[in-house]
Amino acid sequence: MNIFPDPLNMVTPGQLDRRSVLKGITLGAGAVVLQPFLNSLEAQAAGEAPPKRVVFLFESNGLYRRHILPRGIESNRRVGPAQVIDRPLADLELPEPIAPLAPFKNRMAILLGMSCKNAMPNHGAAYGALGCYPARDNANGTNAFAHGQTIDHALAQSLTGIVPVVGLGVDASPNTVFKNTVSASARRRPLPMVCQPDVAFQMLFGSVAEGNAGRAFNVRNRLLDWARSDIRRVRSALPAMDREQLDIYLDTFEQMRTRQDRVDAIRDQVRANRPAIDRFNSVRQTDRFEAQCALAASALASRLTNVVVLDGSCGPHAYKTWAELGINVDGHSIGHSLGETQDQSAIPIRRYHAQRVADLANRLAAIREGNGTLLDSTLIVYMSDSAESHHGQGTEWPMILIGNLGGRLRTAGRFLEFPHYNTNGHRTLGQFYLSLLHAVGDRRERFGEPDSGLRDINTTGPLTEILA
Repeated sequence: MNIFPDPLNMVTPGQLDRRSVLKGITLGAGAVVLQPFLNSLEAQAAGEAPPKRVVFLFESNGLYRRHILPRGIESNRRVGPAQVIDRPLADLELPEPIAPLAPFKNRMAILLGMSCKNAMPNHGAAYGALGCYPARDNANGTNAFAHGQTIDHALAQSLTGIVPVVGLGVDASPNTVFKNTVSASARRRPLPMVCQPDVAFQMLFGSVAEGNAGRAFNVRNRLLDWARSDIRRVRSALPAMDREQLDIYLDTFEQMRTRQDRVDAIRDQVRANRPAIDRFNSVRQTDRFEAQCALAASALASRLTNVVVLDGSCGPHAYKTWAELGINVDGHSIGHSLGETQDQSAIPIRRYHAQRVADLANRLAAIREGNGTLLDSTLIVYMSDSAESHHGQGTEWPMILIGNLGGRLRTAGRFLEFPHYNTNGHRTLGQFYLSLLHAVGDRRERFGEPDSGLRDINTTGPLTEILA
């Protein structure tokens, strides 16, 4: 499905009825910028430090402890001492599921022991994974609600880009265009993940693309100019529509048009970093995932954005069958199997995700910037929206970090494990996110909702263990 019309068959504004216009707005040719925070990107000056970047890459079904625990470390630790285990990765061997990340051992960290039970990660926490709050009505519900801003958008307020957050999804269905999953700029303002790489390409790089993508971009701009004025004109005539929601749409259209003017100012840089699109129309799940990773790297390199969310989970209960990897059972069945039976299917999928993380890191490391590379200024956070398992409870939220955010974090070659849930010295996912905020200059005192089960445990402040 392609939401952009063929310019040769484009109807004129006078031929479009209001219902068609509003339907188009809802789907949103610019859904990737549905947020109120659109800040100026300063022109790169001689000697200017590169901007900091953050990428969140999600996998569904849980990031199992045993799959990321280096060999030689106790794998069944349930209650730990009131101290942090901190060991150099150089002395440890990565397990098979994340072996593709071995080339990055000297610039990565494995973090274990942080919790976020209140996000209810069972089958997928949705917005709770990045927001540290309950986003669903119960642990088994598929409906999710954006109760507030998620960390990606909080970071984007300091890491200003033309597009505050680029959201790219990999849904099980190749026909899904947009899907609300893990990211929100504010309460009731989810950021749709763009699930079709060709659509995301046209949104991000259509202004410098040739052929159909370039023509579609120009058509969209003409329609954009008309649609935003039409929304203003009909606002008072639509009592049935939610007025606040309509205002959000109007705000979005204003931002989108402003964004295109700003993209023009960096057109040469965008053109130099646009990705090839040979895999962007594929129905194969693996092709779409790899294309999204290429888009993420290109969006960062061209400075269209400094924050990317790559959602390979695409929502609670959104399980995939990775037939391209030779796995013919879906994620739900894998999650309910045990032991060796589970690992026969889960490990190839985990390795594939680790390869995507490694591929993204390699792409960033290959792009020169200032006195280093794009990876030098970036942090990649690899985690799962369902925490530690298929039926994640959130007492532990494992993750792997690559990069140090331009020297702001001490994440080079470390294995860190914090004391277990409800043990003195325990840390939370909210504290980790708070650390990222402090690293980019946002000195707020907390992020997310506190866990009522940790009333006797001090979980305030950032993780001093990783702050430079």
